Amino acid sequence: MELLQKYKTLIIVLVLIVIGFVLYSLFFTSGNDGSVLVSQKPSGAAREGNELPILLVNLKSIRLDKALFDDAAFQSLTDFGQELIPQPTGRPNPFAPVGTGE
Repeated sequence: MELLQKYKTLIIVLVLIVIGFVLYSLFFTSGNDGSVLVSQKPSGAAREGNELPILLVNLKSIRLDKALFDDAAFQSLTDFGQELIPQPTGRPNPFAPVGTGE
């Protein structure tokens, strides 16, 4: 404990220097060529415009086993859903000045 009291100022200065170095390296140095945005061209089958049809083909190939819904574990699940009660709506245009017909 005496050692900590003796070198308290030195420890605080060293911690501040380390924090300063970390902050400087995070905000002021860059590991790239200076450009903020990097553009990458898709390769192979994932070219522009092909992602959606490929995804749809993958979705069509999914098969769901209906026996899952007959399983005892599925049947024992409890629905914790709550009924939504309709709330009164506000003005038709909330951005219109107060007192106008809208």
